[in-house]
Amino acid sequence: MTPEEKKVKRKSQRVLIIVALIFILPLAAAKLVLSMGWYETGVSNKGNLVTPAIQLSEADNAALPDKWRIAYRMPAECGTACVNSLYVASQLHHALGRQQERVQPIAITGSGSAPGLPELPADSTMLLVNAEGVHEALENLPEHALLIIDPVGSVVLWYAGSEDRKDTVMNGRDLLSDLQKLLKLSRVG
Repeated sequence: MTPEEKKVKRKSQRVLIIVALIFILPLAAAKLVLSMGWYETGVSNKGNLVTPAIQLSEADNAALPDKWRIAYRMPAECGTACVNSLYVASQLHHALGRQQERVQPIAITGSGSAPGLPELPADSTMLLVNAEGVHEALENLPEHALLIIDPVGSVVLWYAGSEDRKDTVMNGRDLLSDLQKLLKLSRVG
């Protein structure tokens, strides 16, 4: 083999290696990023998914309005955090605009919960529902949380309540954003 043939052979080998690296390096980099946990999968919901999933029984679901629900589980005493959550749920219903007809804000009572609603704004559409089974099914969720329950009885997302009204309002904005996405994609309710 002459020196020129060796040179051409080395050049063709170099081109082959470069082409191979162009395809292999991105794959290796992607594998490294995924295996090291540097990539966080994107989520579009702002609330907390209910885990383990809560599916209301047919009887319990029948006790609730046949719509999407912004729900609140009434505690034994309705303090500041309770009033804030109920106020925000009521206001979220108004913020839905033309989608209001598909959603009902509800306060769920059961044994050991406050007997009625605190004073809410005059335009409030909050509905007080006495549903012992639903009240018990939601007992493991954080106290003062606002919930999204779909028309078929699945508790989908929850949002923390707070003694601070600003925090509750900010969580309410997140709930509104998620609920609008769910209503857009939903074929039920």
